[in-house]
Amino acid sequence: MGRGKPTQQDKTKLKYNAEAKNTLKSYGNNKIRTTRYRWYSFVLQNLHEQAQRVANFYCICIVVIQLFIESPISPASSVLPLLFVIFLTMFKEGYEDFLRHRADQENNHKPIEVVDETGALVTKRSFELVVGDIVLVCNGDTFPCDIVVLSSSESSGECFVTTASLDGETNLKRLYAPPITRELDNPSDIAKSLLATIVCQQPVQDIYEFTGQIIVSEIVTGTESTHSLNSECLLLRGARLHNTDFIYGCVVYTGHDTKMSLNTRKKKAKFSQVERKLNTFLLLYLLGLLLICVAYTVLKNLFKVRAWYIHSRKITPWYVTQDLLAFIVLFNHAVPISLYVTMELQKFIGSMFFGCDLELYDAEIDERALVNTSNILEEMGQIEYLFSDKTGTLTKNEMSFQRLAVADGTFLLRDSMLHPLYEVQATRLHDLRSPRFSGAGLSSTKMPMTVQILLIFLALCHTVRVEQDPDARHSLGITLMDYIKKQNRLKRRMKGGFKLMPSSKVAPPSKEWTYRRRESAILSAQEAVCAVNRGSEIDSGEDYEYQASSPDEKAFVEGCRDLGIIYHGQNKRQLQVVTLFGRRGLQYRLLDVLEFDANRKCMSIIVQPVLQGEDETPDYVPEKPALVLCKGADSSILAKSAPLESLPTLPEPMGDPLLDGLFAPSEEVQTRAALSNNRVCENVTKLASFGLRTLVEGVRLLRPAEWLPLQQELNKARTNMEDKAGALAKAYQSIERDLMLIGCTGVEDKLQDDVPETLIALRQAGIQIWVLTGDKEETAVNVSFLSGHFGPGLSTIHVTKQNNLLECSLTLQTQLNAVERTCQESIRLHYGLVVDGQSLNFALQATQKHKFLLLCREADAVLCCRLTPIQKAEVVRVVKHSRSPPPITCAIGDGANDVSMILEAHVGIGLFGKEGRQAARASDYVIGKFRFLKRTLLFHGCNFYWRTANVVLYFFYKNLVFVLAQAYFGVFSKFATQTAFSSLYLLSYNVIMTSSPIIIYGILEMPFPEEVLQDTPLIYTTLSRNRLLSWKNFFVWNAFGLWHSIVLFFGCYILATEGVSRPGGAIESLHGFGSMLFSFIFLVVTIKLILITYSLNALLLLTIGGTVLVTYTVLVLFSHVAIPVSGGRDLLGVWENLLRGPSAMINLFGHALLLVLALAPDIVYRVYVDSCRVLPASRGGSLRGSETGAKSGSAGRPLLPHSISKRETRPTSLAYSSTSC
Repeated sequence: MGRGKPTQQDKTKLKYNAEAKNTLKSYGNNKIRTTRYRWYSFVLQNLHEQAQRVANFYCICIVVIQLFIESPISPASSVLPLLFVIFLTMFKEGYEDFLRHRADQENNHKPIEVVDETGALVTKRSFELVVGDIVLVCNGDTFPCDIVVLSSSESSGECFVTTASLDGETNLKRLYAPPITRELDNPSDIAKSLLATIVCQQPVQDIYEFTGQIIVSEIVTGTESTHSLNSECLLLRGARLHNTDFIYGCVVYTGHDTKMSLNTRKKKAKFSQVERKLNTFLLLYLLGLLLICVAYTVLKNLFKVRAWYIHSRKITPWYVTQDLLAFIVLFNHAVPISLYVTMELQKFIGSMFFGCDLELYDAEIDERALVNTSNILEEMGQIEYLFSDKTGTLTKNEMSFQRLAVADGTFLLRDSMLHPLYEVQATRLHDLRSPRFSGAGLSSTKMPMTVQILLIFLALCHTVRVEQDPDARHSLGITLMDYIKKQNRLKRRMKGGFKLMPSSKVAPPSKEWTYRRRESAILSAQEAVCAVNRGSEIDSGEDYEYQASSPDEKAFVEGCRDLGIIYHGQNKRQLQVVTLFGRRGLQYRLLDVLEFDANRKCMSIIVQPVLQGEDETPDYVPEKPALVLCKGADSSILAKSAPLESLPTLPEPMGDPLLDGLFAPSEEVQTRAALSNNRVCENVTKLASFGLRTLVEGVRLLRPAEWLPLQQELNKARTNMEDKAGALAKAYQSIERDLMLIGCTGVEDKLQDDVPETLIALRQAGIQIWVLTGDKEETAVNVSFLSGHFGPGLSTIHVTKQNNLLECSLTLQTQLNAVERTCQESIRLHYGLVVDGQSLNFALQATQKHKFLLLCREADAVLCCRLTPIQKAEVVRVVKHSRSPPPITCAIGDGANDVSMILEAHVGIGLFGKEGRQAARASDYVIGKFRFLKRTLLFHGCNFYWRTANVVLYFFYKNLVFVLAQAYFGVFSKFATQTAFSSLYLLSYNVIMTSSPIIIYGILEMPFPEEVLQDTPLIYTTLSRNRLLSWKNFFVWNAFGLWHSIVLFFGCYILATEGVSRPGGAIESLHGFGSMLFSFIFLVVTIKLILITYSLNALLLLTIGGTVLVTYTVLVLFSHVAIPVSGGRDLLGVWENLLRGPSAMINLFGHALLLVLALAPDIVYRVYVDSCRVLPASRGGSLRGSETGAKSGSAGRPLLPHSISKRETRPTSLAYSSTSC
């Protein structure tokens, strides 16, 4: 399939012929890239990003300044640490981007079968696909790009796909090939017979919008025929083929032109809240540094003017500027450049620990947690808003038929048995798993007739197709599974990146495989009826494979099969076959199917029983009655129901369980089977209270010949070209009316393990949880209740189906007024807010945004349904900017439709999804299951934040002590730009002597035991909003730094005075004084680290001990060896003198005295904090008890080293309930 350039601004034209190949450059390729860097721009781009950091930019300026002035310190002390930081950061960023590149390569190199001009199948890599290629996609595969389906394994040209990774909907969607191409089901026919042009619109973002035409030319006659294309012909990249053996399709959009890519935002560099606060602290330090430098410059020049022994010198602006710059260079260690490299190392190693956590290992898929971005690890401990997808994130996409309610009561399906339920009053989630039911299940002979009727109804009312197990069937000596297994071997080979050989030894799939499986199922259905009539035992149906467009329908059919009512599909005469407990066979004519749509909220089938002695013909028999079987949402079915007193009856029994059980002349039977509207409402409420997806079932009796005019009206509506939708709605309405309500059912959308417990823990941790889904409202609300997102009994406010801005504004204002009234009455009620995508478009407009956010802020939980991927991202962005400082947001999802919100959130977490790994590649962190989120945030998040925040504070503290000592020395040196420390000390203080212990601390520190962090979510709330890096805490640390600098400098000064030291001794010398002061500072800041540590593990103690040993070994080395750098000879003999004679005693005494005096306030403060803020010693804490305080932990363990401010209390609000009944 070649292509030409777009003929119009809004059109794309594709031609299938060999000559058009020269126009391929008009379109983009199918290569997908999620990396941040390109190989040729990596160095410059990364340097540009690092230069944006305040400390890095400052140090670059310092290096530049040293090139133009007579620097008071060696340039090496500034250049080497800066280069070390830059190259280490570059290595880390490059490694992480390499992992993203490798994931992209794996996706781009997937093998795809393409039809070439000769009619052979050629294997291409995914990124080699171009617009116009004809591709083959088999059952279970994901579409590599946007494709127009040309033909499928079905003779009707239909195919079924799931788009859960795009819009969150789990139902199978039925798409159709154009009639003109649906017979082309093999490569040779496509190459020989297809000469076509596709004209379609330019790529647009809306995933439901597609228009175009396919113009097919007859090769023999040269005539052309045109057929329209719409969204029902377009297979989207990221969707998956199901229940269809194969399709052939034409590529129309590739790469970044696909709808998935158009709905995905580009990955940007993220910076954590800690780093932003760090930059604020740095700016404050820089301001203070500048003020000190200006003051010292002024004082230096004033002192020079007044001093009689200094030669008078004219003060010029350049001279003053040189002094100012010299002081800036002298005090440049106030800005902790090594803080960045320490944080980079800490996060890099911490990310490895996170990935190696066995508690986050998913054995089911054999995957560990992954870190794609280590820059924001600590942000996981600051989450205030969690935005979660529903489909595949909270749920497993597995439906289970759980309960049914009929006139004879409510029944539970468990272990292929039916159990009658007695009084069920509790509505908590765990009651769903352990309800009160009779010990033994009901046998088929004791099953009430009303239950049998409902089960027969469910076995018929659907669009399920039956196939035999494909592993047991062969076609042409080869099975479809053989072909798929061959392709899987091919995919594994493709990971090497080489091109594959064209063609394949295995024949391409054909419709023969589908035909044989269907034929096998048809024969089984025919044999089942014959066996029942003979009284023989029939097959249990376990080898049937039910192909359903809705997981609910599949759950119903499988549930009925487990209870003995088996749907066998169609027999040879195209009759629907159902067998009852292996004793009776039923046949029905399928007259029509009214598919489900969102407006009607129901689906129906029209069937006619084949009565005893009738001809087994599939055609309608006007002389006999028929049935309309309708199931759907309660709000829809109840409106279509008939009063009990007006229900029709039959003049005589007909021999069919549905007809006789519902409409027989006996009033006793009819009264027992039919349900009133109020009774149905009660049953729906009861089932919904368990979080089940509820459906109501109703039946209408069509008297003889009554179907004929209805059928004519329906056919006429289907061919109406002017107002097809309106005509169909009218026809459906005339059919789906006067229903007898026979029961309601509850299906469980199976949750992932421990989802309710995880949501409870996160909510108690102060995280507000929003569920954003593309699924329909009823399904989303049911899952919210089932998962615990909406608590038991929680009322709901629905801001849905708003048609214009004014209507939405009035709805929001009405709800806000109700909230304000309850605030005045001091009432605190709880509610969940439900918003759909249509209403959200109006609610997020500038005039309504404030009202919407106020209503959301008051809600216990928020559910947004029917959202597009871009709308998901927009919701996250609005919440991010809803206040100042902005709340920290986290988004979690598993599909391609979640990528945009994952990229928009501060922290993006992806799951290894069944529908693809687009979310995993785009996210910052990847885990296997939603339940791992609890450990990720409460344990790892808290620890990462605690460590990082204290590392930041510690670095500012230790550099402040060091620089203030230098500043005090400046006063005694008459403000000369003379350093108190050797250049060797300046170079080694941050890089060597104080770096290792704080790195180990930043990796291994655990302020609370593991089980305490996970069982006491309250701790998370005390750390949120960056409380450890509050201004109060920052100034407390600076106060300790100020105290330590004063004690150490002036204590050392006293010890070094002439009256204390030996005349001519080492302490009297400048380098002796500086060495002794350096030793004091090193020991104090090292011990300070011990005082802030709550987990003195062996590695930390060993690192501290080793650092002390190495430091003093190096100091002695400096005293004996001339280091080949500037100032390398200054320390020769200094430590030799300090460690012998009177200086040794002064040194030892001074160290002991000054260490005690300097650290005494720290010890007192630590004791005070530990005694005032402790966790109770009991181990009985649990999630439900955390609201009373932190209940588990060790006595004496501090909750926080500062006061705990209370969470914002929200005003009371009104809960508004919107129900169907």
